[in-house]
Amino acid sequence: MNKQIFPAIFFFVLFLINQLFPAGNNEFRAIWVVTWEHINAGSSIEQNKANVRAILDNIQKANMNAVLWQVRQSGTAYYNSSYEPWGYYAGHDGQRYTYPGYDPLAYAIQEAHKRGIELHAWFNVYQVSSTHEGAPATLHPNWVCTNRDGEFMTSHRSFSPGLDSVRAYTIQVAMEIVRNYDIDGLHLDYVRWNEYDEDDMISPPSEVEQISELDGMIPEERLNKLAKTGGTKRYIYDVEHPYSAGVPAGFDTWDDWRRWGVTEFVRQLHDSIQAVKPWVRLSPAALGKYNWSGWNGYYVVFQDAALWFNQGYIDQLTPMHYHWTTGDEFYDMLQGDCPYCWSEWIQPGIDAGRMYTVGPGSYVLDDNNVWGNHVQIVERSRDVSWVDGFQFFSYASWKNHQYFEPAAEKFFT
Repeated sequence: MNKQIFPAIFFFVLFLINQLFPAGNNEFRAIWVVTWEHINAGSSIEQNKANVRAILDNIQKANMNAVLWQVRQSGTAYYNSSYEPWGYYAGHDGQRYTYPGYDPLAYAIQEAHKRGIELHAWFNVYQVSSTHEGAPATLHPNWVCTNRDGEFMTSHRSFSPGLDSVRAYTIQVAMEIVRNYDIDGLHLDYVRWNEYDEDDMISPPSEVEQISELDGMIPEERLNKLAKTGGTKRYIYDVEHPYSAGVPAGFDTWDDWRRWGVTEFVRQLHDSIQAVKPWVRLSPAALGKYNWSGWNGYYVVFQDAALWFNQGYIDQLTPMHYHWTTGDEFYDMLQGDCPYCWSEWIQPGIDAGRMYTVGPGSYVLDDNNVWGNHVQIVERSRDVSWVDGFQFFSYASWKNHQYFEPAAEKFFT
């Protein structure tokens, strides 16, 4: 009799646990917060701090447990940096960027952890468009990418991933954050080659407008133009690796060399983090398409995120899935429409237990008047067994819709 009763009791207890603690409680539930969403140069210290608290309160209301908090943008800092100047939104007097009067990152971490929220420092890697005093593109102009004629970018400045000096410097900047702040993760954006060409240097947007540009997608006509020119006008060379010298030694093609440079940075940075704080997770804001159809990471900007995931050079893969707006589209992109899907390329990383989290573009849903599709996107993505959670872009869209409590009721219970 006892042998018969025990299994029944065991499974009843399991049922109660599942009811009280749904599997979703272990999900990564995050949102991207851009610099201008969390700090304003025209606000007082107390106003900025109050805004930080309000942001984190809203994230908590949504039953989210993490935030991707932007701390480096255009080669400027939103924390106490010994390498780079303060960012535009922290403070400016017309001539230079200025100290905001407190350490924004330290305060955000303190308040996030009070609420049981992980803070992942969002770090723009190669995009260094600021030319203000002390900015890296000003101090190291020879690190900026060049075109086939050896001409440097004059706007949308990006450092070359092919330069050892760029890798070493950028790792130093990133590791200062890892060492000095109690972050839970380091989140890499623009960890790829730039997509700009010679036409983009003609009548470019202002520097502030360049700072405000968002990563993740480019207009179709722009992609078509890049394809039409075959990359011949792009800034995808540097002073040590000019087009005139031919493919760098040891590589079969220019593209192989370009992908190697980005991968080598990610690998070295991950090793550096593991040596000092192995609990800090490294993740990239990878393009939503790995290597298929149009705007993708592998072929267009030489970003091999699947390799990083499979080899353990990153701990979490956090793509920007902005091309898709329905639940079925998300499911197909993840595993239903292979080989045009992620599961085709990342099985070793999945088998190793690394985290893959889905990145819906909330602003795209808003622009297409399908905001309600958040529910089906979350539900269909959960049908994929290896999906470990979500990160949404961005906070401003959720705030405009006051979606925090509805999200907790609809899918983040």
